[in-house]
Amino acid sequence: MKLVKGTKMPDFTYFSPYAEGEKSFAEFAQGKKTYVVFLRYYGCTVCRLDLHIYAQRMAEFAAKDCNLMVVLQSDPNLVKEEAPLGTFPFEVACDPSQAVYKKFDIEPAKSMLALIGGGLFKALKKMKSAKAFGFEHGEYEGNEQQLPAMVLVDENGVVTFSHYAKNLVDMPGIDEMLAKL
Repeated sequence: MKLVKGTKMPDFTYFSPYAEGEKSFAEFAQGKKTYVVFLRYYGCTVCRLDLHIYAQRMAEFAAKDCNLMVVLQSDPNLVKEEAPLGTFPFEVACDPSQAVYKKFDIEPAKSMLALIGGGLFKALKKMKSAKAFGFEHGEYEGNEQQLPAMVLVDENGVVTFSHYAKNLVDMPGIDEMLAKL
C-alpha cells in the first residue's frame, strides 16, 4: 500500500543497530510528528551524505517537536560497526529483508539508468559534496536500484505529506521538510 496524504500510518517493525530485537514504529513515534525517510543502504555514498546532513540539522527538527527516522536496507550489525551508538541523533531503522519497502510499495527503479533519471547533474553535485566530506562507497546491500521515499506523520498517526522519488536525488531538502512542520 502506498503511503498517501490523509491515510493512517500503519505500524511496522524494524531492527535498530543499537538495541536487541524488533522495534515498532508506533512505539518510536509516541504520538509526535515524525518524518520517516526511506533511503537505500548505509554503504551508498549519497545516503551517507544524507545521513550526515540530517545529523547536522537534527536540532531544527527537535525544535519543531518532530522525530526523525531513517530507514535503510542495511544489516543492523554493519551499521553499528561503521556508525557506533551516538553517531546519529535520530532513529536508524534497519530493514535488511526490505519488508517495509515492499509493504509501502517503495519500488526500485527499472534500471540503473532510471535510478539517475533526470537527476544526473544533481546526483553528480551530491557525489562531489559527499567526496568533499570524505564519504566513499561502502558495502553493497539491499537493492542497488532502490528509490527513496519520505512521509510526514502527524501526532495522530495520519500521513500529512508523502513523496515517492522518481530518481535517486528526487527528494525534498531539509528546508522544505522543516517548512512542512
